Amino acid sequence: MITLTGGARRDCMRIRRSHNLGVAEARNRADRVAADLQQQFSLKSRWEGNALHVKGNGVSGQLQVDDTHFELNVKLGFALKLMEGPIRSVIERTIDEELA
Repeated sequence: MITLTGGARRDCMRIRRSHNLGVAEARNRADRVAADLQQQFSLKSRWEGNALHVKGNGVSGQLQVDDTHFELNVKLGFALKLMEGPIRSVIERTIDEELA
């Protein structure tokens, strides 16, 4: 199942994906997603529980994992908000490749 929404807030990009990996493997895959996004967007990441917090120039958010879902909520700064479509595509492709 794939769910894409704009999130509850208009300034937040939300991407949600279902998986059947369990929490431990989902965290491993989230680390690989974060490493890929770090290369592409110069993001830093850190874990707090099952939430991987990401931060970079003009972007902040978190990737929450549990035993059945990945949910990414990201707030883009004004300049990056103008490029939300291409940014969303890259992030979706990266997550989808890791969950395949």
